[in-house]
Amino acid sequence: MLNFKPIHKMVAIGLLDIPPEIQLQIAEFVETRQSLKALSVTSRSLRTIAQSMLFETLRIKLVTERTGSVDDLLANPRICTAIRFLELRGRFLSSSMPRNDEEQLSLIQKFLPEMVGLRKVSISQVNLSKAFLDTFLGIAANIPLQIGLTWNIYPYSVIPIPHKPLQISHLHISATFRDPSREFYRLIFRASATTLTRLSIKSDRNGLIGLTDINLPFLRDLDLFIALENELSKTSAAAFLTTQTAIRKLVLRGRIFPLPPLPPNALPNLRELKASSEMVNRLVPGRPVKEIEVSSQGRDQDWFGEEVGQSTARVRMLRVHLDTAILAARMVKRMVTILPFLENLWLPVSDDVSSPFTRLPDLGSSFPSGIPQCCRNPHLTQVPQVPTRQSDSS
Repeated sequence: MLNFKPIHKMVAIGLLDIPPEIQLQIAEFVETRQSLKALSVTSRSLRTIAQSMLFETLRIKLVTERTGSVDDLLANPRICTAIRFLELRGRFLSSSMPRNDEEQLSLIQKFLPEMVGLRKVSISQVNLSKAFLDTFLGIAANIPLQIGLTWNIYPYSVIPIPHKPLQISHLHISATFRDPSREFYRLIFRASATTLTRLSIKSDRNGLIGLTDINLPFLRDLDLFIALENELSKTSAAAFLTTQTAIRKLVLRGRIFPLPPLPPNALPNLRELKASSEMVNRLVPGRPVKEIEVSSQGRDQDWFGEEVGQSTARVRMLRVHLDTAILAARMVKRMVTILPFLENLWLPVSDDVSSPFTRLPDLGSSFPSGIPQCCRNPHLTQVPQVPTRQSDSS
């Protein structure tokens, strides 16, 4: 009886025969830009892959003199196609030092339609021209974008919104909201109402006034920062929060307390809340909050009140970020009593071993100093996650 062994044939596949997506994954292991540049001159096929990574991010600082390197870069269609993130940054804006960026912006405006892969745009400290904004909004009507607009000068003419709705999913704004920028943002909000899911606003004084009547029905994530405190800013912030009924994640920062009382039917879908202890006690009752982060402590040392346990949903996660890193044992016991369904509890601890408040019940001792520790009881399950801090993106 003859035994035939299977014959395994090895098929040699050249690097250029591999699908482009596999080539891109291989190129991602290249650690330095110098190596990517060397790879781009190997062959035409690899040049396309390498350039798509080399020019994925394009940052242009607008200056008085035009530079030939930017002209050559943008004139290359392969580079324009590879751009995913475009950042335009000017100089410090001052009313005593007016500046016209129209000449520099005209070059970028010319090649904006060629950036078919563009997904993220950041414009900061730029004196914007009407022609550039028209082209920019035309791109936003055809390509889904994440946009950051911080401290720019807008033209005094009314900005026409394209006939198509804008496809802006994430919008970050840091501005004074003065005319004509306020009217510009109103048009941006209205044109992006069906696509905007995440909004980050840094406002001063009466920044939100004039925007409180705009309803964003698909806004799920809102980060609101009030830089300067007055009654008008708080009133407009409360009105804006009341209008947005789809918010699931809310971050409140800055000089926002005391916020005027919200109606009981405001924020009906709120699931995650990050705010000061006073705002947490005010907003949690009667709403289906499941995750809570306490970002700062109010005037009352006994800040953890019974209101936190009045959520209409089971609170699963509680994180505490306080400047005073000492918590009394009685407060920890109150937390696990009021919130019996906690799965993640992150608390700050003191680095001083001699402090009488460091010996909390059932605290893990394997964490380095300075890292929040998880307090465990029979009802808690520890999932070691290091809390992350949100930072403003420009």
